[in-house]
Amino acid sequence: MENYVTIAKFENIFEADLARSLLEDNGFDVNLLNERVVSLAPGIASSRLSLELQVLESQEAKAKALLTESENGSDTEYLLKNEGAILEGHFKLTSGRHSNLYIEKIRLLQNPLLAKTLCSRLAALITDDDVDCVVGPAYGGIALAFEVASILDKSFVFSQRKDGEMVIRSGFDLSEIKKAVVIEDIVTTGGSVKEVIQCLQDRNIEVIKVGALVDRSGGTVDFGVPFVSLLKLDIPTYDPEACPLCSAGIPITQPGSSDKK
Repeated sequence: MENYVTIAKFENIFEADLARSLLEDNGFDVNLLNERVVSLAPGIASSRLSLELQVLESQEAKAKALLTESENGSDTEYLLKNEGAILEGHFKLTSGRHSNLYIEKIRLLQNPLLAKTLCSRLAALITDDDVDCVVGPAYGGIALAFEVASILDKSFVFSQRKDGEMVIRSGFDLSEIKKAVVIEDIVTTGGSVKEVIQCLQDRNIEVIKVGALVDRSGGTVDFGVPFVSLLKLDIPTYDPEACPLCSAGIPITQPGSSDKK
């Protein structure tokens, strides 16, 4: 009988379960040691026991390689799909164009532990930068930017649209902020982020990087500063009069709207 071997240890049951699900979905035989004890008394047990992710000895090397890819963020699409945040169908976007894919970001924000995990990965892409502040555009970028700021131990502000103009929410003290990064949830054309950058530059604040969970432009957006994301998706969109989904008679839905550009 083949033995199980431990390939990773976790203190957080959510992260352990994510790793287990990833391996199981890829055909690995997985065991999570100490799961029952930690689940029954998470506060006490987790301080004494680690959750040990185990696979069959013959699967050890491939399983470790898959987890390493996951730690580098290559499983972001898997996590979003698993959360129901990447939808397939026929959608009318806020721009009026049609698409066969839609990213329902609310599904991501509804799961704080998953959002925290992804924000940790995003923060890791910014740790080497000398910044004073993390800025998040309302509304989708607020929670993400706040979490990234917390991880990096930086200050946080958010921007919002007022009378058609992007502004920093009143009440924030900007006097000590010289350099900032902008964190967004999903970038399509990048119009909103560009407005945030201009808003900050008008206040003599240098934006040195933009970060997003998903770049759905396929890497075509240019902010004039380095742009990092956990996932790049080149999602086709169609003019309503030339939409193949319409021609095929596929029913269309219009998801929740935002001010994204």
